[in-house]
Formats: sequence, C-alpha cells, structure tokens
Amino acid sequence: MDVTLTLLRKIHVGQWLTWMLCALCAGTAVMAQPVDWPRYGPLGGGLVLNGHTNTVPDIVGPVDGSARLTIFTEGNHYPVFLPLALDGFPRWCADTGACDLSPADILVVTLPQVMIVHALEGGRLRLGNAVIPLAPDTPVFPDLVVGGAGPLRRLAGQGLVAGKARIFARHKGLGLLVRRDMARDDLGGFAAGVQRLAIATPQEAGARRQYEHTLQDLIGAPEAVRLLRRDIGAFPGRLGIQHRDIPYALLNGLADGGVIFGHLAAFYALAYPDRLRAVTVPGAAPFGQTIAVAPAMRTVPSPVREVFLEYLLAVASSAYPKAGFHGPEAFAYGEALPLAE
Repeated sequence: MDVTLTLLRKIHVGQWLTWMLCALCAGTAVMAQPVDWPRYGPLGGGLVLNGHTNTVPDIVGPVDGSARLTIFTEGNHYPVFLPLALDGFPRWCADTGACDLSPADILVVTLPQVMIVHALEGGRLRLGNAVIPLAPDTPVFPDLVVGGAGPLRRLAGQGLVAGKARIFARHKGLGLLVRRDMARDDLGGFAAGVQRLAIATPQEAGARRQYEHTLQDLIGAPEAVRLLRRDIGAFPGRLGIQHRDIPYALLNGLADGGVIFGHLAAFYALAYPDRLRAVTVPGAAPFGQTIAVAPAMRTVPSPVREVFLEYLLAVASSAYPKAGFHGPEAFAYGEALPLAE
C-alpha cells in the first residue's frame, strides 16, 4: 500500500513537472516572435509559404534554372547589393539598351561566406529537406561570386571561380546594435553594461575573428574577454547567419546588445526605429575589409555577366558610401585582385 501511494505521488509530481515545463515552453514560444524582414525582388502571384518565419529570406529569385543571371554573395552587404542587383540593374539595362532583363530573371543568394564556400565545394545547397544541386553544368550555379579575398582564393584554388576578381567595396568594421531603451552611446559603455551579448558564431569564423581583434584593440584584451563571456550562444531557431541572428535576438528580448558590422547596425536601426538603435564605433574603421566579385566557372555563363560587372563598378562607388561603407578613395576601388596562388 505504501509503495503504491509513493508511486502515485511520484507520478503526480512527474505530471506536475511535465505540465510546468510545457507551460514554460509555451510561454517561450509565445514570447519569440517572427521578424518581418525587409523584402526584395518581385512579389508576383501564387502560393506564398511564409509560415512562422520567412525561413529562406537569403535566397531571392527563381531556383528552377530559369534565372538569366545568378549571383552568390556573402550576405553582410545585402541591404546595398540587393537593390542594386534587382532594381538598379534592370533599370540601367533598359536605360542604356545594354540588355533586356527584369528582376524576375535574377537569382541572388546572400549567405555567410563559409556557407557559400561549403555549398559550392559540396555541390549542393540544402534548404531543410530540399536540395538544390550546384555544379558548373547544373541549372542553378552562380555566374558571379562575391566575397572577401580569402574565400574567393579558396574557391579559385578548386577551379570554381576565375583567377582574378575586382574590388568594389570596403566596409568600416564593427558597430553596435542595442535595444531602443538601452542608454549606451559608446563602446566602453556597451562593454560595461551589456549582460547578454549577441555576436557572430564561431562557425562564422571570419566575422567572429575580426570582431574579437577589433574589441581587443579598442578596449583591451581583458575587457574584450569579459564582454565575450556574456555571449548568449545558441538559441532556438538560430541560423548561424549573423545578419539575421543578431537583430532577431534583440527584437525577441534574447539579448541586450549585439556586435555586428556598422552598416548593418545602421540598417536595422532604420528598419525597426521603435525598437532598435545603432551605436557607431569610429575606431573600428581601420579594421574594415574589402569585398570583391569574381566570375564563376560556369559551363555556359550568362551573356549578361560582363554587363552586370560593368554596371556594378559604375555604381558601387557612390551607392556603398551612402550606406556607411568607405568611399572609393580609401581603398583600391576597381582594381584586380589576383586569386590564383
């Protein structure tokens, strides 16, 4: 009898704990809200599967092989690049008569460099259970690849891009993104006041290393280490894409402040002005890095590939500084970047 009562009590307690855990999980799910990301490209008609979140916001355009121009780019400059590629380029084509292209003819993939490299090396891009084969002779493969010198050299070494790229932009390093109600106006105050930090994951090694080196230089290694210890790390739904993860964490109350490239901090503060604020870090500008574009070794490249390169180099010198990047006088704008060893 005593054993039975004890067992019943254990079952009762177990059920109570289960209910409590379910309630807590339900509360977390309610608190975590989908982010209405800025949208690019033609909306068109037909079925739209947005669901709880727009799960593939970094792939814009047709993935059935019908795209007449396909560009794979590192995603941290997407607020500048996507309007240029999807809006400006078709207009420029029409105005100059250089080509006849609509936004619906263009596919742009804007993911972290490490993901771009792994997808091209591995020969496929996986979206959940869906797989898009990637090879020079498959329907989907880039005509152009955009990124930093290191990733482009790695791809060139495997024969996936040409041996020469063109430099067209240089960012100004890290900035800070904070909640609107957080009274922090410089890096020192941010480092002292932020208790929950959102920052690029170690898998985004290039950005993460750059942030760490910049913080160590500007506030000293001990203070940088203390700040990085407050990194919130993984959270449900984290993509490993900093230009999505950092604003998502702040908008959902998972973090107090985030370290992200300065132009992205300014962009998200403008996109969500009632909830986010950007803090500029002038000392980070020397740590900025260049962005270059290289032709991919596609079996049958797009006939408008060279036209797009001409357009990009004609407009990037003014478009990127307006978005918080260095002006063309600050780096080797338009110059060739050798990729072959």
